[in-house]
Amino acid sequence: MMTAVDDRPAAAPAAADHQRMVTVKVRRFDPEVDPEANWQSFEVPVEKGDRLLDALHQIKWYQDGSLTFRRSCAHGVCGSDAMRINGVNRLACKVLVKDLGDEILVEPIKGLP
Repeated sequence: MMTAVDDRPAAAPAAADHQRMVTVKVRRFDPEVDPEANWQSFEVPVEKGDRLLDALHQIKWYQDGSLTFRRSCAHGVCGSDAMRINGVNRLACKVLVKDLGDEILVEPIKGLP
């Protein structure tokens, strides 16, 4: 018998001296709420070596459980987490937050929902 395991930390990590805050703006679309896509902003604590995928997990686990995005291997092999990051098609698991600035725009790749 297999049992599902919740591997999320019990609480958001406490802020440390080596953390900084970034603003992640996610382009979201829900046709039941609005006929147009809109941007939603999140303030996220990140550490020096965090990837954008880590920041997105922080948002999903601690701020908005309705945030949905594709990811699988988290090692840049499968390509599941491809998205437009600051206007460029990239993999969230390969991009370091420290290389993206204090405001990060995340949206689907053009032509995809």
